Amino acid sequence: MPASRPPVCSVCGDAGWLRLDVPFGHPRHGQLERCACKGVEDAQRLQRLCGLTASERSLRLDMIEAGGRPGTLQMMRACIEFREAPSGILTLWGGVGNAKTMALQATVNELVERGVEAVYITAFDLFSHIKEAFNARKEVVDESAYGRLSRFERVRVLAVDEFDKLRVTEWALEQITDLVDKRYRLGLDGQAGTMLAMNSNPADQPDWIASRLLDGRNVVVHNADTDLRSALKG
Repeated sequence: MPASRPPVCSVCGDAGWLRLDVPFGHPRHGQLERCACKGVEDAQRLQRLCGLTASERSLRLDMIEAGGRPGTLQMMRACIEFREAPSGILTLWGGVGNAKTMALQATVNELVERGVEAVYITAFDLFSHIKEAFNARKEVVDESAYGRLSRFERVRVLAVDEFDKLRVTEWALEQITDLVDKRYRLGLDGQAGTMLAMNSNPADQPDWIASRLLDGRNVVVHNADTDLRSALKG
């Protein structure tokens, strides 16, 4: 019988999960946590669902021009702070064309590069997963779609772009609100980080969502810089 090969990961023994070393009574006592060795693999699997192009996957924060653009500079500083401690909710809002999307994509890319499970998705694509998973009676109609949606709920860092672009039904709003609430609670516990980008003021979101985004323990950055697209050259 051939000798079994030694595990690649000396931390989890290739199991992919670790039991948290916290004292009895801690809210996460007995829970499992994904090992860092699987973080990149998991993120890449989710990222394939999101369809980032090769050029988008190459984006990094230092590639975003912030010179003479105070709103963009503030946004970049917030993204760097989030990258170093990815928990809670960071909301970026402001007019079109001021690099909010690039900031989300670049932050996700840098986190994945560090072995952190992170994924970027547009609100439209996220809602598509919700529609595939549930019917109007909130019953699961597609187990694989439900599994994908569950992974988005639990992923270490989730970046949702164009969060305010959807015009959804009351049923869909319930699903999105539920997602935000789960991410919000995980963020307060230091277990997850969420980034949102939108054009409108987060205070204009439905009350139940706005109250979580504007919680003083989370961060909101208003980038009032103008659209740069017209100045870009091919």
